[in-house]
Amino acid sequence: MFQTLRQRTIGTTLMAGWTLAGLFLASRLPLLGAVLMALAGLPAFLVGFAWGGVWFVIYGFLTLGLTGWFNGTGAAVLLIPLVMIPAGVLASLLKARLLPMRALGLTLLLATLISTAFWGVLPLLGEGGTQLWGIKNHLVAQKEVFAGQIREFQKQNGTDSQSAELLLEHTKVWIDFLILLVPVTFIFAWHLISLGVFYAGGVLMASRLGLGLGLAVEPLPSFPTWRFGWNLIWLFVGGWLMFYGADMFEPASIQDLFRSIGANCLAISKILYFIVGLSIVFFYFDTYKISPPNRIGLSFLALLLTNLLVWLGIIDVWADFRAPKTPKAPEPRSDRDDNEDSFFE
Repeated sequence: MFQTLRQRTIGTTLMAGWTLAGLFLASRLPLLGAVLMALAGLPAFLVGFAWGGVWFVIYGFLTLGLTGWFNGTGAAVLLIPLVMIPAGVLASLLKARLLPMRALGLTLLLATLISTAFWGVLPLLGEGGTQLWGIKNHLVAQKEVFAGQIREFQKQNGTDSQSAELLLEHTKVWIDFLILLVPVTFIFAWHLISLGVFYAGGVLMASRLGLGLGLAVEPLPSFPTWRFGWNLIWLFVGGWLMFYGADMFEPASIQDLFRSIGANCLAISKILYFIVGLSIVFFYFDTYKISPPNRIGLSFLALLLTNLLVWLGIIDVWADFRAPKTPKAPEPRSDRDDNEDSFFE
């Protein structure tokens, strides 16, 4: 299947059609947009990894050309950093026999840097680029909307004005922090999701159609064993110092720069430590043989305690919760103990 020139040509065309269909659905179903767009990019990874660079380039030109024809040049150019480059890099690193987790981590880093660089030229790409820049403006507008809603609620219900102002202040601080995360952390989160979909899709397709596609994708390690290098702690510490210590610097532009860099370092490191914390929870699920229904309930509970999982992941750098336990030596028993019966026997 798809091994002859004719078959691969047809297969590449079908893969391009898959991508276009996914992009269409992503634009019509915004609530599922990120997942659908990631699924739309899955063929890029499959073609690059299974059939090599030449077919990846053919697929890329066909997909970008059709996307530009239907949705405009801006939309086609956006696919390059968001889908094409990450898929191509991941496929190349895996073909070079890099370990899956290392390949995913390196691809995530490169894709985030490249996409952030593209962000600066987005307004030059037409309406699509301008809309993406509008994310920050939308968050600013939402801050004012929330403020108006809180004040209106306070007037209608006669609640304590001090409590309403405190809630308003917390809401503004939270949205201001989100604004600082545009675009870097948002781009990082997108690539984290999309690369996960690429790899999971690759493993699934390899198990179903591996021989026909010439595809063999090594499964990732078991999730309860996931952990990242201890050096990640410096990203968290550096982000914390830059974000909370920005006021120590002058002028104001330097403060804003440090605060923005610090916020993104904090957010990205917290996302990664959240994953580590969740993997520790699943490790204990396996250790104590927690039943599937209880796993589901406890997992939902853990998701509500995100900060607790983040700190669990951070503390694991030193505590190493998953280190093998040394078995205890049996306690020596006296002759008198051996000869006496237990009280319960």
